[in-house]
Amino acid sequence: MLYSFLVRFKVIELNEENRVIEKFKEKNIFKNLGNLDVVLSNVLTRDREYSLNKSYFIRVSCLTLEARQKIGSYLIKAQTFGEEIEFQNQKIVFEYVRKIDLEDFSNLQMKNIINIRFLSPTMFKFGDEYYIEPNPYLYLLKTSKKFIELFPEGDIKNEILGIPKYIFKNIKVKNMDIKIKNIRVKDRKHKGFIGEVEFDLSSIEDKFKKGINNLFYFSYFTGAGEFTEFGMGQIEI
Repeated sequence: MLYSFLVRFKVIELNEENRVIEKFKEKNIFKNLGNLDVVLSNVLTRDREYSLNKSYFIRVSCLTLEARQKIGSYLIKAQTFGEEIEFQNQKIVFEYVRKIDLEDFSNLQMKNIINIRFLSPTMFKFGDEYYIEPNPYLYLLKTSKKFIELFPEGDIKNEILGIPKYIFKNIKVKNMDIKIKNIRVKDRKHKGFIGEVEFDLSSIEDKFKKGINNLFYFSYFTGAGEFTEFGMGQIEI
């Protein structure tokens, strides 16, 4: 089962010489837990610099049982005992931890319209080309590949394996309100889009709709598109 933790933290000691909120860089807030399979969001704020005693949010998605157990235990203990933690050159404490799991989504009624809010710049890759548009085929092509890699054998995995990839091309973009952002990842300049998009599944055969809904819900935990390990492609549904 996939779990995501929404974590609110507060800066309790400010590094005046380096207050920059670092985005789109590899970062690890769990240095003592080893190399776990997680997706860590950007700091969810429009601020460019940290402020003393101000609170911020990050989202930590666990893609394996080991990651869920270790990180869940660590977050609860750190919050309970007010552990002071070094993060992006600042000293912080965890104030609040909320757990979200896949059942929060899978118990919802299957929808013909999926509204996705892209919180951090998103791009898709096909071959050697990058695409800065909400293409449902490219979105679900990568998401389904990750889903199949992570899920054990069983009915849910078989449901996804049973969806022909060309079906993704039948999904329509109904409404779109996006803008392009310039970013730097791994010391290279890229472009990505943020904003809201409605994907229309009404032309999809009913037998495939549940699986496609689950893929969109799954991408909440893994992120969408490229460079999710750097905090790109973070979404809300």
